[in-house]
Amino acid sequence: MKTARHIPASLAMAVLLLAASGCDRRIFTVEQFTAVDEISLVIKGSTLLEYSPNTHQLGFSRDRCEFRVSDDNMADYFFLTCNELPSMTGQVIKADLEYTTPDDIKSRPGLELEVTGIDENSGKIWLWNERYQIGIVVMPLN
Repeated sequence: MKTARHIPASLAMAVLLLAASGCDRRIFTVEQFTAVDEISLVIKGSTLLEYSPNTHQLGFSRDRCEFRVSDDNMADYFFLTCNELPSMTGQVIKADLEYTTPDDIKSRPGLELEVTGIDENSGKIWLWNERYQIGIVVMPLN
């Protein structure tokens, strides 16, 4: 009978430990994001899409301030439509983001993004949202 009293306490402790481990949130920092080199969409440290010239297409509209990256069959993509073109480090822009996940299409309208880097040679631009840990590397096309 004495053992039966300890089972609920042990069970409660096990549930607590499982719940605590389930709350393990990935922390993806701006420093980690700025180390990303390829045109890509990274959320909480997971790369959802990385551009490869052999299997992907890039699109850009200066008039619409829109960047598009998709695989050749449009199954995986992200589209970023900005309220203004990112032009300098430290600039904060608003943008609408639409992207695919392995099982869904998601969108984040009105996302605030900070320009954390611009590579003058390649033209790549690093955009970061701290709240949702979203990093996007885009490149305007001429």
